[in-house]
Amino acid sequence: MAEAVEKLDESLEARLTRAKALVAALEQGDEEEADRVLDEIGRVRQSMLFQEIGRLTRQLHDALTGFMLDDKLAELTEREMPDARERLKYVITMTEQAANTTLNVVEQVLPMVDDLSARTASLSQRWRRLLQREMSFEEFKEFSRDITTFLDELDDGLNQVQGQLNEVLMAQSFQDLTGQIIRRVIDLVQEVEHSLVELIRFAARQGSGQPVKTGKKADKTEAQGPVVPEVDQGEAVSSQDDVDDLLSSLGF
Repeated sequence: MAEAVEKLDESLEARLTRAKALVAALEQGDEEEADRVLDEIGRVRQSMLFQEIGRLTRQLHDALTGFMLDDKLAELTEREMPDARERLKYVITMTEQAANTTLNVVEQVLPMVDDLSARTASLSQRWRRLLQREMSFEEFKEFSRDITTFLDELDDGLNQVQGQLNEVLMAQSFQDLTGQIIRRVIDLVQEVEHSLVELIRFAARQGSGQPVKTGKKADKTEAQGPVVPEVDQGEAVSSQDDVDDLLSSLGF
């Protein structure tokens, strides 16, 4: 730090000396000397600009080299990320299949249930007439046949409904598998975030020579989803704030 300040003082002193020389040449009307001083100032500025560009280029090169040499990042980008995309596509496919199966079953079962409900209401009304002795013998024979037919069809209908409900139940079994896949992808996202944050820290140290402070926990970041009721979000908020602080400190 002291060396940098010393170099800065020397640079300012040299500029001041050249400025005084330029003013003196102009006051004396010595255009040749004034042009020489101006050319010297221009060369110095070009040299300083060249050095700064070289320094930034070296820092960028070192940062990219460190990034490419990170085996974990290479594995994440070359294998894990494509694999995660395929996993999520599979989750979407399984979810769509389960949703379509459930909707199809509901569409098939609802008319059956509505028909059974309407026929039950009709038979119930006729049964009350029978109990009140308001039904003739011919109506009673027809009513008996209708009850027999209804009971047979009710048995078949209930068997169909049971089969359809079993199909819905089987369709929901995808959740266990997709839940495991989603948790694996969440872990992957956490690894990617952690690696990128470490890369940003590395680039920041290369640029400033000082470590970047990110709050209480600078060595670990945890990716969290939306706030879920009855789940403590204190840890998630803290670690995400750390990441925000890091990015803000770097101007992002």
